[in-house]
Amino acid sequence: MKRNNHVNAPFPEIVSGKPDWKIFDEDVQPRTSNLSKEMHVPLGGECEDCGSNHAKMVRRHELAHVKWSPQTIGKLGPNEDSQSVEVCEEVRVNYLLMIKELPLDDWTMCEIDIEKLSYKAIYELSEYEMICLIMGMMWHVPDKEKEQGSYYYWNRMANNNEYLKFLAIVNMLCDIRHGELTGYRKAQIRWAVQKAEYFYRRICQNRGSYTYPISYRKVRNVAKELHKLRDDFNERPKEEEVYEAVRKAKEAEKQKSMANRKSQSESSEGEAEDGMSLEESLLNSKQDMYEMTKGGDMNYQPDINDMTGRWGKMDIYTPELNVNLQGKIKGGREYRPMDYGVNPKYMNRWCVDKKVFKQRQRTYGGTILIDASGSMHFTGDDILEIMKMLPAVKIAMYNSSNNRKGYNHDVGSLRIIGDKGKRVKQDYLDKWSGHGNLVDGPALRWLSKQAPSRIWVSDMYVFGLDNSSTANLLKECNQIMTQSGITRLKNIDDVKRFALQINQL
Repeated sequence: MKRNNHVNAPFPEIVSGKPDWKIFDEDVQPRTSNLSKEMHVPLGGECEDCGSNHAKMVRRHELAHVKWSPQTIGKLGPNEDSQSVEVCEEVRVNYLLMIKELPLDDWTMCEIDIEKLSYKAIYELSEYEMICLIMGMMWHVPDKEKEQGSYYYWNRMANNNEYLKFLAIVNMLCDIRHGELTGYRKAQIRWAVQKAEYFYRRICQNRGSYTYPISYRKVRNVAKELHKLRDDFNERPKEEEVYEAVRKAKEAEKQKSMANRKSQSESSEGEAEDGMSLEESLLNSKQDMYEMTKGGDMNYQPDINDMTGRWGKMDIYTPELNVNLQGKIKGGREYRPMDYGVNPKYMNRWCVDKKVFKQRQRTYGGTILIDASGSMHFTGDDILEIMKMLPAVKIAMYNSSNNRKGYNHDVGSLRIIGDKGKRVKQDYLDKWSGHGNLVDGPALRWLSKQAPSRIWVSDMYVFGLDNSSTANLLKECNQIMTQSGITRLKNIDDVKRFALQINQL
């Protein structure tokens, strides 16, 4: 279109010093190309619905791209993507407008549209998508009550209309008294907000202040950090991960199914089986525990400044297992009734389920790895109860207990505390429990090579060297669990419930 056809058309020629720009009236997706010298912006005035001049704010933002953005993004490296670069550049140009005393101090779209966008993010978007959306809403607006040029910003990373509206909706839906969202989804949203504020601060804060110019090179460096979250946190949530009512309905359905199986099993004089294989029982148990941890306030905290976390080295100890539990764990039945075999022992069951043959009882076991850091607690009695239900189990614990006076602070330990019906003494557990994590990853790799079923007892707070908790460490733990079929349980009580489900066979 020709510029003289509209009174609100901008003049990028003045800003860029280059002639022959093309201006297009665009409300849906404003954008600017410094290479082709094209600008797509709304050319209207005050909004008829709310009275704000959205178009003016959008034109101001696009002119800032003409002034400060490069002609093209340029060649992207292996640790970059265009979306991460573009959203970081959006933050930079809005910041530069602010320090030039031309902030976006009015709504860039109607308040009702901001509400719709916020609810869409909360209910539908992945963590990475939420972070990008929030960063696009963030820019400083100087406090009008202060002296001009003082740039006083309260305690917020940004204090514009859009971001404050989004935060108000987040605070309402993530309130502990609001029961629509699952605890897991609330944790995701809080983490996305924290990460968006972190990246915003990384871009805008310069020399400890928010009043100095920033370069495009800094945008590219921060975009590399944001890119690292794209692969790991870009999966959109399922309904049962978002809505508490859906999660509860699915959990109730699972519990009903388990109750029906248990009832069928108990109806045959308390000795008949429900017909499931051990593998099927393990699968159902894993799913039940998965639903339980996903629905509650799971410790979803990959809250990090970088992706450079490292594990400590791990020493493995095999102390003397001097508490013999064989006499206490042999109380279970050695034989069970089955509908096949050569020794008809239970003829009274012929009219019930035809399981008249005597078969030797399976001895269930596996390997249990316990996070023995300060946040986890267990005793020798807990080990006894587990061994009664899983006689052939091997139990190990790990932590950074070596990280004390006289020990290498970069080395953690894994200790075999129960095996073949024996365990260590209580004072050994008391002495070596507590302290930090340090070796979650190496301990899980050890577990992946042990006999199944493999159980990891952890609250999912994973920490490496220098007490770092970074996304690459959490990602590594998740990968080992997935590849090795490891079941993660929250505490010792869940292990006991898991063992009971196996023994329903």
